[in-house]
Amino acid sequence: MEQLRHRFQNVYVQGFNTEAIFCSLHVVEALKITLEALKRGILAANRPELDLLLRISCTTQISKAISHAGIKSGKCACFVMFSKNKRDLLKARFYALQSLPKCDSPEFNVGASRRNNLATKLGFGSGSYFLTDDNEFLSYLIERAALITK
Repeated sequence: MEQLRHRFQNVYVQGFNTEAIFCSLHVVEALKITLEALKRGILAANRPELDLLLRISCTTQISKAISHAGIKSGKCACFVMFSKNKRDLLKARFYALQSLPKCDSPEFNVGASRRNNLATKLGFGSGSYFLTDDNEFLSYLIERAALITK
């Protein structure tokens, strides 16, 4: 990942443990919040990719975010890249696809099991009303992501 960051300095790259992500929309919505915070100059961290990690992890503590959502050795990972420069982003994507090892991980399996595992890791109460519905849980995660500030 560091090679990718050094080679494409106009592209932000962040890796995640796939177990920390509820679904692809979770990442997209958290990224929207990070990009808006970047535009307004109100990031929760010094770097946009770290801000995204904090928002996905629903915490303001970098060590907790890395522990929860950071890449784990021997586990599949999800990489998010973003940039203002489309050409650099496409080059970085191509480079990443060529240089990173393939991982046979199924698409995010959204459901009660994933919802409960993620809720437990994030310290949410097991009797919480939002744990009974995927859409409610996703909305809650996005709302928590939006509340992350310095």
